[in-house]
Amino acid sequence: MNRFSDKSLGYALAVFVAIAALYLRFLLTPVLGGNNPYHTVWLAVVFCSWYCGLGPSIVCSLVCALGVDYLFLTPYHSLFFIQDRTQLYGMLGFLLFSSAIIALGESNRRGAASRSLLASVVDSSDDAIISKNLNGIITSWNHGAERLFGWTSKETIGQPITIIIPPELRDEETTILKRISAGERIDHLETTRRNKTGDTVIVALTISPVKNRNGRIVGASKIARDISERKLVEARLKAVQDDLEKRVRERTAEFQEKHEELMKQSQIVRDLSARLLQSQDAERRRIARELHDSVGQLLAAISMNISKVAREKEKLSSQAERCVEENQKLVEQIQSEIRTLSHLLHPPLLDEIGLESAIRWFIDGFTQRSKIDVSLDMPSGLDRMTSESELAIFRIVQESLTNIHRHSGSLTARIQLAKEDGCLHCKISDDGRGIPLEKQLELNSYGVMGVGISGMRERIRQLGGTVQIESNGRGTTVAVTLPFSSAQESAAANS
Repeated sequence: MNRFSDKSLGYALAVFVAIAALYLRFLLTPVLGGNNPYHTVWLAVVFCSWYCGLGPSIVCSLVCALGVDYLFLTPYHSLFFIQDRTQLYGMLGFLLFSSAIIALGESNRRGAASRSLLASVVDSSDDAIISKNLNGIITSWNHGAERLFGWTSKETIGQPITIIIPPELRDEETTILKRISAGERIDHLETTRRNKTGDTVIVALTISPVKNRNGRIVGASKIARDISERKLVEARLKAVQDDLEKRVRERTAEFQEKHEELMKQSQIVRDLSARLLQSQDAERRRIARELHDSVGQLLAAISMNISKVAREKEKLSSQAERCVEENQKLVEQIQSEIRTLSHLLHPPLLDEIGLESAIRWFIDGFTQRSKIDVSLDMPSGLDRMTSESELAIFRIVQESLTNIHRHSGSLTARIQLAKEDGCLHCKISDDGRGIPLEKQLELNSYGVMGVGISGMRERIRQLGGTVQIESNGRGTTVAVTLPFSSAQESAAANS
């Protein structure tokens, strides 16, 4: 380390030392003779190399060389003119060895400065930095260690490292020394240590092997950081997190219970809806049968009585005769209306012949009543489905065509039925004004848009199918997908 921080003082001291060395050699000439004039100037060069710095050392060497040349080399009192070759070689040797001494001194000074800086960094570190040998004996102890553990370096150096290790963790230190001896580095080991007062401190350790110049491991360097505050904060955060998770679990359980209850209520509603649809179909079938059988028979009897009266119309007045003819026509019209109404409530063709005949019969009647041209694309020879599936498809067609007549304003409608991938696909489309977007979203999100659409969805849902309604402003399409279950397969499964 350069002991003279002021450069000018260093150069002045170098010149002074050089002159002093030359004067001392001049005084010692009667004793030492004139053969080797470099005895004292070597000391000057060594002193400046170790204590004055690089620049002053060079200046000292040059002043000494000039002084020796001027005072001791022939011809005397002259510069840069050496006649004796031996003296010339001596001067070159002095300059060469002076350079070596200056380089060695500079290297030593820089190494000392580096070691001093490192020691200063270690000593000023907030972390505890401790070194120990392989026997676990403390060899260094910085101020950070003093602040963390309470012992001074004088109290700890030469003591075993176990003074800061709780008794229950002594085996941990044995394991650490074995790993260090094997050349292993230990990073971020969180453990507990003990301070001078006996209190425990939570620390994070980083331990590295220390090697000598030969590369042999001679000890370990340990950096200990106090993480007690961090651990306290982490414990608080964990407690808050655990409490939050507990609350979330409780609320989730509550939501799950509410969801299960809602699903139960929804299932109850669906079961009631299914029963309602079944009751509705049964009531339609009963009313259709009553209209067809009871009321039809009564009308037939009335028609027969009117026919008997008509055969004796010559006995009636002209006015009574006209009334008889009008009554006969009215009864025939009523019979036709009741037959149509009965078939609409529950078409007998659906049970007797199948879906295709029932749909074609309904389309013919619908076209006559509404003046809407309806086309049907349906493969011939389609297998009979279960009665529930055929009734559901028929009601979908019936409800869709009714909605087209009431709301779309379209003059045409198309019905497509096809069997594909084990499913029956049914599409009913028109070219009308379409459905507004917000109502489409309600329809396709199972929003309630009238009893008819809700009934269609519920019928198809109970059979494992889906209903999708699309509209682009130039028409509407109702698409139904229903698993195809033939009547024969259903009968075989039930048997």
